Amino acid sequence: MKQHMGILAEIKEKLDDWELDLFRRSCFGHFLDLEPEWLEGGKTGKRNTFAGQLVHFLLLRRMRTSKKKEMWFLVEGKPPRFSLTEFAMVTGLHCSTIPKISIEQSLRLKNRLRDLYFEGRSQIKQDDLVCGFRSMFNEGEGSGKKEKRKKKKAAKRGQEREDRVKVALVYFLEGVLLSADAKKNISDFYLSMVDDLAMFNAYPWGSEVYDLTFDSLSSKTSLQSTRKGLQSRRRSKSRV
Repeated sequence: MKQHMGILAEIKEKLDDWELDLFRRSCFGHFLDLEPEWLEGGKTGKRNTFAGQLVHFLLLRRMRTSKKKEMWFLVEGKPPRFSLTEFAMVTGLHCSTIPKISIEQSLRLKNRLRDLYFEGRSQIKQDDLVCGFRSMFNEGEGSGKKEKRKKKKAAKRGQEREDRVKVALVYFLEGVLLSADAKKNISDFYLSMVDDLAMFNAYPWGSEVYDLTFDSLSSKTSLQSTRKGLQSRRRSKSRV
């Protein structure tokens, strides 16, 4: 969790005031209000880390239900629920039905950012995204002469500052919300969609992130392994 929140801190550090304002007006802008002190525990001194043991505790108490995209648990005789509703309340993300991109919309999507800042690669990994983002601030690995000329041309059009925000949005989406593996390819669809900020901001990212989170949690355990886990815990308690 700390590593992922470090991405947000880096974005806040590198973007200037104008760029931060544009980021703040995006669908992820409210996350800028998370202060670094929150991660370190603030005045309490207690570090706010991801409670993996708590999640494991809940998964061991998962109940069987007919709801395909909800999780219900049995805790102290009460059935708390984890669903898209709770996820939307906690994250503040837009969580409506994921739409099908029309032919007209797909034709509007271009590979401009990929061609300009990632050398037109057909596959871009999380590490490449990090290097590409940092190179936009004249850091990290240098680009070829052709790419540098393109960047200068973009800068003259006043486009580069907006591009920094667009790449930052994908960086935050892939690195924090989706927690993408650094060695896996990022979605070319995301990098194309963000070039149309209106379309990107209207997209229900909360639903997309929830589906991946739900599938990830579901893969951690099954109802069969849950029963075995509970039986094992009960046996260990009976021996004490």
